[in-house]
Amino acid sequence: MFHPNMQASVEGFAPSTMPAWRVWPGVMADVWDVDGFAGARGEYVSSHPRLFVVLEQTSPGTIEIATERRQHSPGTQGRLSYIPAGMRTFSFVGEQTHLRHLDLHFDIDLPLSRLADAIDNDRLEMPRLMFDHPRLLTLATLMAQECTGPGLHDLYGESLVTAMLVELFEVGRTRRDDRGGLSPRRLRMAQEYLEDNCLRTIRLGEIAGKLGLSQSYFCTAFRASSGFTPHQWLMRARIDRVKSLLKDSGSRLSDVASVAGFSDQAHMTRVFKQYVGVTPAAWLQHHGGKPATDR
Repeated sequence: MFHPNMQASVEGFAPSTMPAWRVWPGVMADVWDVDGFAGARGEYVSSHPRLFVVLEQTSPGTIEIATERRQHSPGTQGRLSYIPAGMRTFSFVGEQTHLRHLDLHFDIDLPLSRLADAIDNDRLEMPRLMFDHPRLLTLATLMAQECTGPGLHDLYGESLVTAMLVELFEVGRTRRDDRGGLSPRRLRMAQEYLEDNCLRTIRLGEIAGKLGLSQSYFCTAFRASSGFTPHQWLMRARIDRVKSLLKDSGSRLSDVASVAGFSDQAHMTRVFKQYVGVTPAAWLQHHGGKPATDR
């Protein structure tokens, strides 16, 4: 179960009831009813991004969220604040008020996997404090009802989370370029996965499934975006690993071939020469290595 790592220090706030909360995959939502006295303030920081939503308040505009310590600025009206991971924020109350608010904490990688590559990292790291958004407020109200009431099926709450992320980050319909290629985020995910697992056999269905694509589309789109087939990219990454092993370990070619996932030394030598242009022994000698006895 996801547990957000939130540090808070408050003064002048008093909960009027116990908070109500729900957890969905990668998301924790909690609803608070608090009394805020004039001059109340707080300081908060979390290792996870979060969305703060004012659902109800007896004195509209009296609470403010900011990124620095200062006195309250009168007339603040926005009811939503998105705070990126690791950003320290401060709250201020100008006059006494009763407040009901929703805190939504994201273990962002999991909920964003539903949106694949649709959200740019820059948006995740950009704070938006005290803004208004009617559709987000409606979704937040529905989510608060899931926290405080008996609640519906978990898929309903997960759908609300996805809808809120789409609205919050203004995610449009996914577009593929004219060549049918992968978007930059999906391409980066595929390349990193191939490189991280280059010493073993990877099936197309394995990596395509992680991107939410069919095998046939993934293979065609990867080549259109990178200029290489997934297998060619995997072999390039594996050969780079072989180079490191040859330079750093001083092992025999047969041992390196086994560690690097080739069937035998001859197989590795053939593939190495195909990608590098010379045999492993010739490459190592050119780079100042000392060949072992079986080379």
